[in-house]
Amino acid sequence: MSPAAQDNRIRILPLAGILLLLLFLVFPAASCAQQSCSTTQWPYELGDLTPAPDLSRGRLPNGLRYIIKHNNEPENRVAIYLDVQAGSFQETSEQRGVAHFLEHMMFNGSDHFPPGSLIEYFQSIGMGFGNDVNAHTSYNETVYHLILPDGTKEHLEKGLLVMADYARGALLLESEIDRERGVILAEKRARDSASYRSRVASSSFALRGTRVPERRVIGIDTVLENADSKLLKSYYDGWYRPGNMVLVIVGDVQPSETEKLISGAFSSITPTGSVPDCPDFGKLGHTGTETFYHYEPELGSSSISIESLWDALPINDSIVLQRQELTRQMASIIVQYRLQKLKENPDIPFTQAGHYYGDIADRIGYVSISAQTDSDNWQESLVFISKTLRQALEFGFSASELERVKKEIFAGLESAVLQEKSED
Repeated sequence: MSPAAQDNRIRILPLAGILLLLLFLVFPAASCAQQSCSTTQWPYELGDLTPAPDLSRGRLPNGLRYIIKHNNEPENRVAIYLDVQAGSFQETSEQRGVAHFLEHMMFNGSDHFPPGSLIEYFQSIGMGFGNDVNAHTSYNETVYHLILPDGTKEHLEKGLLVMADYARGALLLESEIDRERGVILAEKRARDSASYRSRVASSSFALRGTRVPERRVIGIDTVLENADSKLLKSYYDGWYRPGNMVLVIVGDVQPSETEKLISGAFSSITPTGSVPDCPDFGKLGHTGTETFYHYEPELGSSSISIESLWDALPINDSIVLQRQELTRQMASIIVQYRLQKLKENPDIPFTQAGHYYGDIADRIGYVSISAQTDSDNWQESLVFISKTLRQALEFGFSASELERVKKEIFAGLESAVLQEKSED
């Protein structure tokens, strides 16, 4: 009987007893002072990079910022995004799931679009819900997106009216909240898959001490089952403020004319109530080396990872930072090459392997090397990825490997330049 078949509990085990392994090497940050939830400045105002000259930026007196880019691909199309810089991280313990619930409610009645009429409007101009109209909520932002059939003044004004209603015009009727509640609870049940449970279990272990495990976007049943207009409005008033929003318009538009339409649609929006305190993000709750095991028989394969995690603070963009990121990217690509080379061996014990790095909400840095295998080969697979990692750390990379990755990156950059005019 394999180790996985013996137990279906989450366990902390010595290295030799792990089937699904995440080996976390966790390092504390030098400093982790509480940060504001969002900034009212553009990134280029905080760093030393020159902003793209073809972007028109502006800021209304109420604090809302906007970016406009004229682009002809695809023809006669305009994409509008409203980025509200608040998500599940900004929820209180009584609001867990409200940010996502509120996103759903934007389509169920607003000042200019009574319940049921917004979808009808979208359909009347040939827009399909899901492809041309959509939204998503994440840890630190909620984004509304729509694609207009053209950039005429009529359609731009109507599209901006929709976005302005998202910003401050939601009705949040109790009858509509009750109607949408079932949809959200069904969505929550649909997420309950083996892979989702594995992600929840591993992040709860690895990211304990931070806000991530405590503020999953979908929320918790007790809040979702009892949410009412008062609760949703408390989050709406607190975080849907012009100073927390960025409007992005890309497509077949004239920036100067579009700026006037933006001002007409959004200048009258004013925040309600006081600005909430920014929640403390927390710090990773452990240091040193730890092991983690989670069993999910439905997955049909085993995942083995060696990961490093560390507390991080947001860093302003700069040439120095971009050089550091480029160096990390090059190293990661070379390790990926080596893993691909190993896979060419017919006797290799794993089916997939990869090297990844990045950050979570600009507050947790991570790097990972992982492999997919079956339950009988997890130990041998662990040896291979551990050996690959140690080779890179102890001996670095060869000149030929470096030259190969340089050529690949340059080719990608040159291709981007050549396709700039036809970029979708």
